[in-house]
Amino acid sequence: MMTKIKANRNIFIGFGIILLFILISFTYFSPQLEGKQLDAHDLSTFRGGAKELSDHRAETGEEALWTNSMFGGMPSFLLSTKYPGNLIAKVQSAIEVVPRPARYLILMFSLFFVLTLLLKVNLWVSAVGAIAYGMFSFFFVIIDSGHMTKAHTLTYMALVVGGVLLAYKRNAFWGSLLAAFSLSWMLSANHPQMTYYAGIMVIIIGLTYLVAAIKEKTLPAFLKASALLVVAALLAVGTNFSRLSTTYEYGKYSMRGESELTPQDDNQTSGLDKSYILDYSYDLGEAMTAFIPRFKGGGMAEPLGEESEVYQFFAKNQGKAQARQISQNLPLYWGTQPISSAPFYYGAVLCFLFVLGLFVLKGKDKWWIVAVVVVSFLLSLGKNLGFLSHFMVDYFPFYNKFRDVKNIIVIQQFAMALMGVLAVKEIYLNRENQKELLNKLKYSWFIVGGLALVFALLPGLAGDFRTPSDLRLVQAGWPEQLMEALRADRRMVLRTDAFKTFLFVSIAAGVIWLYLKQKIKATYALLIWALLIFVDLWPVNKRYLNNDDFVAARKAEVPFTPSVADQEILKDKSLEYRVLNLSVSPFNDASTSYFHHSIGGYHGAKMKRYQELIEFEISPEIQTLGSRLQQVSTQADMDAVFDGLGVLNMLNTKYVIYNPKAAPLFNAQALGNAWFVKDIKLVQNADEEIAALEGFDPTAEAIVDERFSDAISLVSFSPGNQPVIELKEYQPNYLKYEATVGEGTPLAVFSEIYYPKGWNAYLDGQLVEHVRANYVLRAMPVPQGIHEIEFKFEPQSYVIGNRISLASSLILILALLAVGFVEIKKKTKNEEETSGEA
Repeated sequence: MMTKIKANRNIFIGFGIILLFILISFTYFSPQLEGKQLDAHDLSTFRGGAKELSDHRAETGEEALWTNSMFGGMPSFLLSTKYPGNLIAKVQSAIEVVPRPARYLILMFSLFFVLTLLLKVNLWVSAVGAIAYGMFSFFFVIIDSGHMTKAHTLTYMALVVGGVLLAYKRNAFWGSLLAAFSLSWMLSANHPQMTYYAGIMVIIIGLTYLVAAIKEKTLPAFLKASALLVVAALLAVGTNFSRLSTTYEYGKYSMRGESELTPQDDNQTSGLDKSYILDYSYDLGEAMTAFIPRFKGGGMAEPLGEESEVYQFFAKNQGKAQARQISQNLPLYWGTQPISSAPFYYGAVLCFLFVLGLFVLKGKDKWWIVAVVVVSFLLSLGKNLGFLSHFMVDYFPFYNKFRDVKNIIVIQQFAMALMGVLAVKEIYLNRENQKELLNKLKYSWFIVGGLALVFALLPGLAGDFRTPSDLRLVQAGWPEQLMEALRADRRMVLRTDAFKTFLFVSIAAGVIWLYLKQKIKATYALLIWALLIFVDLWPVNKRYLNNDDFVAARKAEVPFTPSVADQEILKDKSLEYRVLNLSVSPFNDASTSYFHHSIGGYHGAKMKRYQELIEFEISPEIQTLGSRLQQVSTQADMDAVFDGLGVLNMLNTKYVIYNPKAAPLFNAQALGNAWFVKDIKLVQNADEEIAALEGFDPTAEAIVDERFSDAISLVSFSPGNQPVIELKEYQPNYLKYEATVGEGTPLAVFSEIYYPKGWNAYLDGQLVEHVRANYVLRAMPVPQGIHEIEFKFEPQSYVIGNRISLASSLILILALLAVGFVEIKKKTKNEEETSGEA
């Protein structure tokens, strides 16, 4: 009876703690209570790139799976696609009534809380540990950038690990089911890189428990749990098979795939280039930002105010108003990354408790945590530990598909937070070993507090506070005196933050000392820790994500306003054409995609061949166009600006936005939706294919790889023939043309991006083969007569994938019901036996 009362009491407290998490989340994101939404760069670009897909879904209720709104055309699998076969993902819709990003912070707190409860940690210790974990500044920085899929994926990491540990520690069936469901949700959140890093952590856990099982002679139990976990992983993958299969299929043709061009050096891999993968790497100093937030200055637009040396310089030379404006956005960052918006700070208390855990924690959980911290730290160094990073890129499966390798610190922070919670649990359970614990506490304080104090007193040990990017400031006219003031401010923020870290560590250590000396109750100790976490992390996070980042819902949902040029272009009711916007960075812009079909766009996984076309042909042609426009003095000059720009013309670049406040430039030489050529130039490989685009005339010839020679063997050209082709119907995933051919079988070239895994061509309703032409476009022979030509996007990976996802979802649901039935039956039997004995 007493056990049941205690259990009910704990359930009541647990729900109360969840309500506390909700309160904290909405307090931080208080503008959401006013109906406002986050105004983040990547959210706006997502809405821009997905506009055509969203409109098609709203109008037809169907998924387009392809968009022509950016980069000439690309699959939507990594942009905005719904997968109806995944029934497990639909469970998440129950919590979607809570708006994001508050929803994600609630999940971060709550699911880490569940993990620690599975490890039998005290409710209140679990609550404080969850707060320390959830307030990780990385989480707030990525939300500020609009990386919502990354944030969403991270929320499930704790539950995945909880399932794995439960399977190994107590109940293989329930643990495996929890792992299956949580991994399924994590995969459906759709950030493969974060899931990949979580997978590395799970592998480390498995290897650690394997070694322990061999030592403890419990290998059969380990193998049983591992087998069930493998089945759980397969079911989780199966529920997401539709998403994963389409992503994997497209990945081969995206920037993450291998190029067909001959590598110029060892920088190229079967995925991304090594320099691109490792560009954003930590150095040893930057890793210290986990402990001292502005060890490397912070971000590239740090607010300081009137206490800064830069403020004093400008106040003296240009007045207080100018000084106040500049000192709110100081380029304090002096690390080795190309850019940094903010440091990834774990919290002083968390770092201290992690070190304390190294002393007080024993057993396999300690060692897998240590291994995760070490491995993630070494991999986060990227190019600064080149031999390891190059080994991983070259030999570790799929590692070369992801960039920004420092992001692996998410599993480091997770492991350190868990170590801290387990350390507090250990202290609570071992109060009788007071002398030993006090010594370990002293050593931890000396290490962590002493390190912070050293940098507080001697900040120059961190470096000279210079960075190569300072050259841009010098070039912008900053005198040496001002640069010295900037370096002084960098030194000042390091010293200030180091003193704060020392203070927080000392208070946290003092609270444990008071508890061990029985001068303070555990409840008060936990309250002080929670207060320390908030006082420490809340201001740091608010520096980078605050109320100013929220705007009215209407502005967030409609992020772009059409310019004068946009409005003029929108008057053109032609079925399809493309726009080049030179008033922005064309290939880092989604505003154009919001209104038009764009030559450019914004996406990290554009098609590989299109990226190569940008590098080899489109960018040079844009430079030529820009130079010509600067020299225009007559109408004849204007009419000639598009001469010889074969690639832009074949991409049907009908309009160019040069000045958004004026009418766009009209390109009369754009070739339209489709045309017939007079000749074919066969080439042997991709190198010859892209080289042949230099200065070619797309109206006269088509460049075709010889691997397609059989498909165009029936092509014949008649000198007197003037075939005609016209686009009659357009949808993102469907195109219908009417072609009239008088003689022969000429080759029609379509100004549409070639993608072999889904686009099917039909001639008068019959499936026919089409080929790739001009490196990225489609082409097909058209026989004599009047014909209807259709292109339909019908990727079988999506169709079959959804069937497998549905089947896997049903199996997983049935497994849950079966295990639940067996457990209930077992419990009923035990209760009957107990009742009979009584």
